[in-house]
Amino acid sequence: MDVDHTDTELEKKIINIFMELHRHPEVSNKEEWTTAFVKNKLAAAGIKILNIGVKTGVIAEIIGKAQSKRIIALRADIDALPVLEKTGLKYCSLNDGISHACGHDFHTAALLVAAEILNKKKDQLEGSIRLIFEPGEENHSGAKLMIAAGALAGVSAIFGMHNMPTIPCGIVALKSGALMASNDNFRIAVHGISAHAAMPHTGKDPIVTAATIITTLQTIISRNTSPFESAIVTIGSISGGKVNNVIPDEVIFKGTIRTFSEEERNYIKERFTQIVNNVGAAYGQQTVINWDKGPSPVNNDQEVTATVNRVAEKFMKVVTAQPSCADDDFATYEERVPGCYAFIGSQGSSNLHHSDLIVNPKALVYAVKLHVDTAITLLNINQEKS
Repeated sequence: MDVDHTDTELEKKIINIFMELHRHPEVSNKEEWTTAFVKNKLAAAGIKILNIGVKTGVIAEIIGKAQSKRIIALRADIDALPVLEKTGLKYCSLNDGISHACGHDFHTAALLVAAEILNKKKDQLEGSIRLIFEPGEENHSGAKLMIAAGALAGVSAIFGMHNMPTIPCGIVALKSGALMASNDNFRIAVHGISAHAAMPHTGKDPIVTAATIITTLQTIISRNTSPFESAIVTIGSISGGKVNNVIPDEVIFKGTIRTFSEEERNYIKERFTQIVNNVGAAYGQQTVINWDKGPSPVNNDQEVTATVNRVAEKFMKVVTAQPSCADDDFATYEERVPGCYAFIGSQGSSNLHHSDLIVNPKALVYAVKLHVDTAITLLNINQEKS
């Protein structure tokens, strides 16, 4: 069974799976319905499901020629977002306040159908295909969970993709090297001393301190980071005080840091810590930093990416991907094995994480073919090298 991206029957099959997934979104690490759905589809196709002892998420394997020990991994994420859907689709979310506003239903549907096709070719495969249906990508827990469960054991290379609604269907964007940013979320508590607003000298005002810290943090990018390096420090939340005539004793603010290299990541966090602590000390107040360390930058292997490029250009238009300051824990797999993460055009009505995002399902057949042909080609290349 070969994949023809103009096959209307195949397209209908994929779209039906996609719509069913879209109706049943589940947030990170609570993807019980989705996990059962994936397992049922894989079992019906005769694909071996590995017993990995996790509540959500699936690892399966298509075993090729017995004499080959090569393994190529294909990955899709399965979780949704706590976002109320506002699309008006006939197949919109049935779970109130939760939706596939990032298109992980697209990823899951494409890999499920690709898995069925690859399994029909298993006697021809020069090795095995590891299928990773990852939970908890949105909260950065999934890749670590899957790796601990053995997802990368014996794997030579890994491939994955993210739908990109800003790119038309039939186009894939590829880039070796840094593609997506690292993510370090932070929560800062500034502890002052409360006072009457008319008597500020009797307390220590954490609002003034927090304001100075926030303003000074912006100098990390403007004065400490090279203009040839891409990095972001953003404050997204601040809270402190309840009434106009009382200076509070605490201010909390939160935000995120995005970078494209470990060196820049470490340097910015170092400067960040110095500014927060030293400004706090200058104002006679205690500051506490809590970090939520997210994934490293997605860093595509040059050779694997070149292979995907050769595969894709046979039936799609290939363009150079523009780096994104969004993050993805596909990076966690790439820290251990060479890989390629692609941006596949899904021609959406809105952008990722928007409540009105509608992914164009006509892009699914391209995603399926890219999974199938990439896996087979990577296995053949690895076999030639062995």
